[in-house]
Amino acid sequence: MPRRTHHARSKGAADDAVAPVRSMWSGTITFGLVSIPVDLLSAVRPRQTAMKLVDKSGHALGREYHCAKEDKTLGNDELVRGYQTDDGKMVVITDEEFESVAPQMSGDIELRGFVPLEQIPPMYFQKPYFLAPSGKSAKAYTLLAATMEETGRCAIGSFVMRDHEYLVAIVADNGVLRADTLRYADEIRTPESIGLPKAKKAAANKVARFTKAIDDLKRTSLDMSELEDSDARALRELAESKEQKDEDVIHQRGLEEADAEAAEGSAKVIDLMEVLRKSLSKNAVVSRAGASEPISLAERRAQRADGASSRKKVAAKKSSGRRKAASRRRRRA
Repeated sequence: MPRRTHHARSKGAADDAVAPVRSMWSGTITFGLVSIPVDLLSAVRPRQTAMKLVDKSGHALGREYHCAKEDKTLGNDELVRGYQTDDGKMVVITDEEFESVAPQMSGDIELRGFVPLEQIPPMYFQKPYFLAPSGKSAKAYTLLAATMEETGRCAIGSFVMRDHEYLVAIVADNGVLRADTLRYADEIRTPESIGLPKAKKAAANKVARFTKAIDDLKRTSLDMSELEDSDARALRELAESKEQKDEDVIHQRGLEEADAEAAEGSAKVIDLMEVLRKSLSKNAVVSRAGASEPISLAERRAQRADGASSRKKVAAKKSSGRRKAASRRRRRA
C-alpha cells in the first residue's frame, strides 16, 4: 500500500487556510512510561455543497418523528432505542442498559503496538485527524514523530470520544502526527459476501492490450488540481452571483439563532472533553472547563457518580411514563 502523505493545498482550498480549527478532543498518547498530551483536530471538512432546508420565507425547518402505523407525531418521551438483530428482530435497549455497555470515560489514546503502515488495508481507513502537541509536550511530540518516520511504522491504538470508542492508526508524516480512525473488521464486506465472481486467469493478448492503454496514460506524478471539487466551486459561484444581483435572496429568519444554539452546544461538548484527561496520579488535578480553579480527580469521580444516579432516575421516570402511555393505548384499542 502506498504511503499516505499530505500535499500542498489547491488554490481553491487555500482561501480558508487560516481559518481557526477547534480542537474536538484533548487527551494523552500513552505507551509504556511515555505520556504525550495532544489535541485532536479534524483534517478534513465537509463538501461545500450542503444546503439548509427552509421554507419560501426563509424560516428554518425542524425535524419530527412520525409513526406511520398510528399516523401521529411522536414526542421525545415516546422514543426508545431499538437494536436490530441479524434475523431482523428489533430489541429495545434502555438508557441504563446502554450506559452499562458504553466504554469507560478516558482521556488516553492507548497504543497497542507499532506496525508497518503497509500492513493496514486501505479499506480500513475511515477519517483523518491531526494531532497537535498540547501544553509542554512539543519536544516529546517531535521525538515520537521523528522516531516513527525513521522506523517506518505507525501506531495502532484506541480512544474514547463522546461515549464512543474509536480504533485509530497514528501516522507520522513530515514531522506531524496524524490520527486516522479505522473501521472495525466486522464493518468490512468481503467480495464473496456481495457476490463478486472469483478471479480468473486473463488471456495474455488482452492483458497486453490493457497494458498498452494504461501506458498511454501513465504519469510520473499526480496533478493535485484534478482533486479539486468543481461541483462545490460552481455551486458557490452561482450562489455568490445571485447574491450580488439580489436575486432569490431571502432573509434567513431563525437560521442565525439555530446556528448559534448549535455552536453553543458544540462548545459545551468540547469544554467538557477537557476534563476527561486521565491522570496517572491519584493526587493529580485537572482543570475545570471554563474556570480557573482546579478540581480534584476524586471530586470529578464523585460528580460523575452523582450524574449517573440522576440519569438513572430520569430514565426510570421516562420508562414509567412510556409504560403508562402504552397501557392507555391498549385500553383504547
